[in-house]
Amino acid sequence: MSGRVSGMGTEDGNDGPDHGADHRAAPRPPAGLVERIGEHAARAPSRIAVMEAEGAGGLTYAELDAVAMARAAWLSGHCAPGDRVLLVYSAGCELLKSLLGCLYAGVTAVAAPVPGPPWHLASATGRALDAEPRVVLTDIRDLMAVADWMGQDGLPRMSLLTTDLADLDVPAAPGAPPPLRPPAPDSVALLRYVPRPAAGAERLTHTHGEVARHLDLTSRVMGLAEGVRSGAWLPPQPGTGDLRQVLAALYAGGTAITLPPGEPVPPRRWLELIDRHRIEVSGAPARFYDECVRGVPPETVDRLDLSHWRRALIEADQAAEGAPARFAARFAPAGFRPEAFTACYSPASWTTLVSTSPAITDAGVRSLERGVLEPLRSCSLGTEAAAQADPGVVSLVGLEVPPDMPVGVVDPGTGEAMPDLRIGEIEMAGADGRERTGDLGVRYGDRVYLVGRSDETLSAYGRTVYPGFVERWVRGLHRAFKGAIGGVFTVPALREELVVVHEVRQDGAEEFCLPSLAWTIRDALARRSGVRAGSVVLLPAGEVPCNAEGGVNRALLRDLFMADALESLHEELDQEVRRRYRREPPIHPVRLIRSRARRPAGSAT
Repeated sequence: MSGRVSGMGTEDGNDGPDHGADHRAAPRPPAGLVERIGEHAARAPSRIAVMEAEGAGGLTYAELDAVAMARAAWLSGHCAPGDRVLLVYSAGCELLKSLLGCLYAGVTAVAAPVPGPPWHLASATGRALDAEPRVVLTDIRDLMAVADWMGQDGLPRMSLLTTDLADLDVPAAPGAPPPLRPPAPDSVALLRYVPRPAAGAERLTHTHGEVARHLDLTSRVMGLAEGVRSGAWLPPQPGTGDLRQVLAALYAGGTAITLPPGEPVPPRRWLELIDRHRIEVSGAPARFYDECVRGVPPETVDRLDLSHWRRALIEADQAAEGAPARFAARFAPAGFRPEAFTACYSPASWTTLVSTSPAITDAGVRSLERGVLEPLRSCSLGTEAAAQADPGVVSLVGLEVPPDMPVGVVDPGTGEAMPDLRIGEIEMAGADGRERTGDLGVRYGDRVYLVGRSDETLSAYGRTVYPGFVERWVRGLHRAFKGAIGGVFTVPALREELVVVHEVRQDGAEEFCLPSLAWTIRDALARRSGVRAGSVVLLPAGEVPCNAEGGVNRALLRDLFMADALESLHEELDQEVRRRYRREPPIHPVRLIRSRARRPAGSAT
């Protein structure tokens, strides 16, 4: 694009190495997202950059670049460099346009959820008060909710603009010089708020240089390149991996296929869109892959062509439960290949580590509680379901480590490197040296195996409890729990008491005795694993809150339990836990629940 500052050479314009130096020149940092979109717009202006899966046409790179420049010009007239702009959108292209406009203008983008449920309302208010934005941007779809929220929470001093009603996207007149220079690599591009179980949301800042490095790595290891089509199971939303995947596709010069704002598409429709748009890179949570297995009829499978799907993404901490193997077997007639499954690990730093040939290793739970991995057997993701029948065994996903992304496992206290087979905190290369991720893992051979979050590891009855392991095993205790979601946490009582909250599957005509199900969980954990689950809560399907990646939101689930805000079907609570967290006396009728229609396939919660 004419008139742009490339930022690729030295100040005097000399791009060559310093021949007088006696050391090798440092590798050139990757170009920023602003520069990359400008390069794609100049080289392939008519290539589609982003399009909605259910719509016609889309935005070309030339159009996207012009829209982002126009919004940046408006922002530059109302904000100073470094000012913060709050983006409050449900999802979709309006969010993407405004985010890119912020990056082009050199102002800091702060994405927040649209105020709605109580936790979204508190989250949006907390981010607004902490970030102190100069401007709030939204669209006509969300205008009423955002305006009401700003008035009720005393935020009228912030300017509110509806981007799809204002004339922001009118490009400059032909021949007019570009009004903006690419932002400096060390200037702040984004503010993100990452939920932490013990401390609320943690604010993370990302410079333009960091964003460029993360998107460069993500696009390369995901196999995104010019012309490659990628899509996700959800619309691109603030703070999610789906938005990150869209930005990585744009960075690489590919085409991002997005879903319109609203409810997620049903599993069958998702697969049909992958077929119709010839999408090569897409992904979903493990439970959504299982929804496809259960909800797509054989006649639809026979009509699908999934042979072009090269990378089927799945979060690494969800990949060991057998969903990849079940999906691969079910959709083999449609041309889906097991080796397409690709495990993703995304720590809070926004980096995405992708393994295209992940391995599954079974290990003893007791050994992990002692901080040691004792591998029992190994298999490949997507070709063999991990055994979950033994409560003393857990399956872990091992990720390959790219040569240009050093990953270590260190002692959480001292920072010293841990030997192989010893559990420690995963550490990755960051902008300022090594970056601690807060995730626990172990090195075994040339892979890093994920164990869990350090801030979610529980201590109960003198035992170390990894909640993900318990949740995974509970799902295998009874057919009423298969395909449902649950969470494990502790609450203060006379001591820390373990609580298991789990949904009951409701997709057939079978009746389940709820007290018997609660007893099954309590007895199995105490008898087989040595962990006393003093309190068990059973919920209808769809009531356990989930995060954007499809995993259980344990922090929110714990808050709802302690506030007596769960609509439970049945509870079996420890006496002291009931006294502290419940207002009504217990009633214990024997209840049967007849399975009824499950939540809509593909629902986000």
